[in-house]
Amino acid sequence: FVDLVNKGTGHNYGAELTLEKYFTNNYYYLVNTSVYESKYKTLEGIERNTAFNSNYLVNVLAGKEFEKLGKKRNQTLGLNAKLFFSGGRKIVPLLRDENGQLAVDPENGKYWDYSKAYNNKIEDNHQLTVSANYKINRKKATHEFKLELQNLTGYKVKITEYYDETKPDNVGYLSFPVGLFPNLIYRVYF
Repeated sequence: FVDLVNKGTGHNYGAELTLEKYFTNNYYYLVNTSVYESKYKTLEGIERNTAFNSNYLVNVLAGKEFEKLGKKRNQTLGLNAKLFFSGGRKIVPLLRDENGQLAVDPENGKYWDYSKAYNNKIEDNHQLTVSANYKINRKKATHEFKLELQNLTGYKVKITEYYDETKPDNVGYLSFPVGLFPNLIYRVYF
């Protein structure tokens, strides 16, 4: 650990484009993409990526409602999806030799190659979330049942690597998110 000082510089720049269709005719969609750079300069004058310089993000949302269902035509079914893509987070890699073989030194506490800090990423990220909700509209209240499946594919993006002598090649990976996450909701609107 080292003492930190507020003497470096940084800059962020990029472009964003959004295409949106507001909810009309019982459906909507939104497509948003960003391309960007996020850099900082060290006290030694070396410009590096920040950890969050994933270079791009893409969000796609869409949904459709089916109204006037049921005998009393007072029920609505809604279907929604969200798809997310991004470049991977940049990492401080483990020490490796010129052949790419792990060269950490646990006895002396040397694990990370700070000369290559944030040069590379491990992998890109993607996530799919889908949901279905069913509303029953009554005079005094609306009842809603909703099932949301977050990260439907169960994809776990690797966000950093670490030394672990119990893993193959002694490299472990910290992953996020935790995989498929179902969420069941019941709401009453007064």
